[in-house]
Amino acid sequence: MRTFLFVLLLAGLSGSARAEFMTAQQLREYLDDARSGTSFKSLTVAMGYVAGVYDMVDRQQVCITHELSAREAMDVVHRYLNAHRGELDQPASKLVVKALVGSFH
Repeated sequence: MRTFLFVLLLAGLSGSARAEFMTAQQLREYLDDARSGTSFKSLTVAMGYVAGVYDMVDRQQVCITHELSAREAMDVVHRYLNAHRGELDQPASKLVVKALVGSFH
């Protein structure tokens, strides 16, 4: 009986684990606040996150022909997230890549 309860407990705990740092919904909220100028924290979190993912993207996936500022990258991602609200439960990093690839490929 103890073994059964232990296995049941483990099964219940393992089902709720998530591997992303931030969801796309959370990033969109930071980007909304950053755009409105109401939160310096939101600006720095959003800019740092988008810039960090951009730095990790394979340059063969994203072909940017001009110097892209962090603010421009944030705008591209913000437009993508607002246009694809059905995907906001996904990891933010995945949608940042999709936004950049879609705009610059």
